[in-house]
Formats: sequence, C-alpha cells, structure tokens
Amino acid sequence: MKRNRPLNIEKRKDILKAAIQEFYKNGFEGSSMDAISKEANVSKATVYNHFKNKEELFLEIANILKCRLDESFKYSYNKSKSINKQLTDMARKELDFLSCQENITLIQIVTVVMIQKNNIGEKILAQMTENCMLMTAQWFEEAKKDDKLDFESSSFLSTQFIGMIKSFAFYPQLYGAPILSKKEGEKVIKAAVNMIKTTYGK
Repeated sequence: MKRNRPLNIEKRKDILKAAIQEFYKNGFEGSSMDAISKEANVSKATVYNHFKNKEELFLEIANILKCRLDESFKYSYNKSKSINKQLTDMARKELDFLSCQENITLIQIVTVVMIQKNNIGEKILAQMTENCMLMTAQWFEEAKKDDKLDFESSSFLSTQFIGMIKSFAFYPQLYGAPILSKKEGEKVIKAAVNMIKTTYGK
C-alpha cells in the first residue's frame, strides 16, 4: 500500500532540471522517464511519485515558462512618467527576459512541441498566452488616451514594438546565435523606442 509521504521539493527541482536537459537534447518523443531519472540521479519510482507520466512533466516545464513570462511583463501606463522612460522600461523587461539562456532554452523546448500540433502541443497552446503583447497593447491604448501617441491599432503597434526587439534578441538565438551583449541590447532598446516616438509620437 502506498504511504502518503511528503514529496521532496529538492528532488522535484532536480527532476525538472534533468527533464529540461533531456527534452532539450532529445525532444519530447526522444526522451524517457528512465533517462530523466538517471540524469536527476533519482530512482524512476521517485520521478513517478512527482509526475504521473512524461506528458505531465513536460506540461509542468511549459508552466514554468508561462509563470516566468507572466512575472516578467507586469507594467501599466503611468501618467507621471515620460513616454520615453516607460517605453525604455518595457523594452528592457523584454530584453532582460530574452537575455537569460535558461529562458531561451525553455522557449526552444516548448516551441518545437507547439509547432508539431500534436496532443501535447495543443494543450500547451491552450495554456500559453502572449501576456507581454496584451499588456503592451493596453499600455499603448492608455498612452493614446493620454494624447501622447497617435495610431490606429494598439495590437499592430505592440507587435511592431516587441517584434523589433525579438528580431535581434530572440529569433537569432533560437537558431544558436549568442545572447546580445549589454551594449548591443541597449542599442536595440534605443532603436525600438525611437521608432515608436518618431512614427507615432505627438
């Protein structure tokens, strides 16, 4: 009979860390609970005590990414701050998130499965939201109401703004390019902010 013993938090962290490495190297289909248990240096039974199957383990990794995304993009419009300052802060949040190799690795792992559009990919798509886009669009709406910017679509503008950053600090890294240096990152931030101010500023 199974005893209801508390799960070891440290072992859970080790399992997740091992799973991330395994999924990164071999993909979802090519990974196994056996390999993950060996990488984590725990028994297979311990892995199953924490996660009932490989899919649940993968979905937990996708949830880790979602939580990081949600935590990283919390901002709202502030009338007391300049448009330049707020745009710079938003761009820096995006860049800081994309300058973390762990985050890039998680995105790479999850993106491959979402592209495949299999059963697990559909579940991930259902739980992942582009909060940074939604919050950026809302910020642009508030800036327009405050008569600081003029544009037709906040959705288009948020995609343009975030997309400019990602074109330098995300898409190349998905294919193995190095993380931008601080100097390179600041250059991207400045260019993105200037593009918005020049094109849509009042």
